[in-house]
Amino acid sequence: EAARQALDAHAAALTEDNMAWLKGLPYKHELNDVGLHLCHGSPLRLEEFEYIFAPEQARECLGIWDELASLTLIGHSHLCKVFALRPGEVKELAPGNFTLREGYKYIVSVGSVGQPRDYDNRASYTVYDTDKRRFEFKRVEYDIEAAASKIFAADLEHNFGHRLFIGV
Repeated sequence: EAARQALDAHAAALTEDNMAWLKGLPYKHELNDVGLHLCHGSPLRLEEFEYIFAPEQARECLGIWDELASLTLIGHSHLCKVFALRPGEVKELAPGNFTLREGYKYIVSVGSVGQPRDYDNRASYTVYDTDKRRFEFKRVEYDIEAAASKIFAADLEHNFGHRLFIGV
C-alpha cells in the first residue's frame, strides 16, 4: 500500500512529456561492444521486474544463456549481490571488487543510492572498468537527515524516511 502510494505520488509529479519519455525507454539497454546489459529487474521477463535475491533465482537465467551479456547489471532489490553463472553452475559471490573471469557470465545487483536493504545506510554505487573487466562496489556517506526530511515533508509514508537511517 505505501509503495503504491509513493509510486502514484511520483507519477502525479511528472509532466506528460516526462511520463511519455519514461514510457518510451527500453526495458533493457545493451552495450554489446563491451558485453554489458542493464535492466531494472531479472533479465528473464523484463516487463515483470522480478527480483534476483538468491542463486536459485539466478539459476533460472541459465535458460537464456545465449542472450546474456558477460555482465548484466540490475537494480530493483536495492541489494548488493553478485552471481557468477556458467552452464550447470551458479555461484553467489560476496559483493566486492572482482575481475570477470572467462567462461562465466555475471548478474550484479548494484545496490541503491537511497532505500538500501542491507543495513548499511550509505549510498552504494558501482564502477566497471570495461578495459580491465574489473568491477567494484563503492559506498559513500550522504546527508541522510536532509533526504529523510524531504520524505517527512512530502505526503509519503514516514517509514520511507525512517528506514534510511538504518539501511533497510
